[in-house]
Amino acid sequence: MVLLSRYGTLVGFVLMLIVFGVLADSFLTASNVANVLKAAAAMGVLSIGLTVVLTLGDFDLSIGYTATGAGMLAAGTAQSFGMVGGTAAALLFGAGVGVVNGLIVTRLGVSAFIATLGVGQIITGWLLAYRGGVQVSGDLPPDFTLLGRGTLGPVPFLVILWFAVAVAAYLLMERTVIGRRMYAVGGNPVAARLSGIDGKRVRLLAFVLSGVLAGLGGLMLASSLGVGNPTAAVSYLLPAFAASFIGAATLREGQFHVGGTIVGVLMLGFLANGLVVTGVERAWTTAAQGIVLVAAVTISTFARKVAAR
Repeated sequence: MVLLSRYGTLVGFVLMLIVFGVLADSFLTASNVANVLKAAAAMGVLSIGLTVVLTLGDFDLSIGYTATGAGMLAAGTAQSFGMVGGTAAALLFGAGVGVVNGLIVTRLGVSAFIATLGVGQIITGWLLAYRGGVQVSGDLPPDFTLLGRGTLGPVPFLVILWFAVAVAAYLLMERTVIGRRMYAVGGNPVAARLSGIDGKRVRLLAFVLSGVLAGLGGLMLASSLGVGNPTAAVSYLLPAFAASFIGAATLREGQFHVGGTIVGVLMLGFLANGLVVTGVERAWTTAAQGIVLVAAVTISTFARKVAAR
């Protein structure tokens, strides 16, 4: 039973790859794999930030809106101050949203669910006001799309950046004092407080990291699209949660962790692509994400019960 809770997701992922590989000759080609990884990169970065927050038992429902706003602001700022200015604007925007979320949750005592949902709606209103709610395009510097469309050999820059963020986040969570404190606060807040850990500060840091990574994800998406779109990443919230919960049912019994989230992102990415290349209707592609989320939460909950026993 423990083996199932730890490795069941990985076995299912491998079986899925085999099935789609048999049904479609183009599925496991190098070009298709590269395209899947590139398409999943921005959502992968958002999912890592969300995982950090989930580790502490909190939620961040604003990541899709934050990424969208960061992408819009990056494109608008880049028109006047170049790609460097656009990058700084996106990251600062994400950090600012993270600080606001963290302060509302830790200082005002509002639940993370309500706080981040409300902040997300505020960003939605701002998106309607910024540039009249119209996508930002034209007069963008030539290097604005370099990050989103450039490659290092056969590997897209977006994929390199995604995995660099993943490695950094993994090292932070698994190899540093900060990471151990986050796991401690998420596992038992009372025991962590009695051990001298400032839970509020740790939770605030988690929200800031989530916001920064959402801002980076928005920048990646805007660079890939070549425009700042006012709805670009709004739909990324459900897949990010699905990836995180799939990760919680991978290798560890019900614990959120970066490595598992990467597996979740890859699983969703290849699932969506496999359904497309095998000719499945788009409606089922969208529905499959919801089905996978429910299954992942069920497996994760079951795994937690097994671990508790």
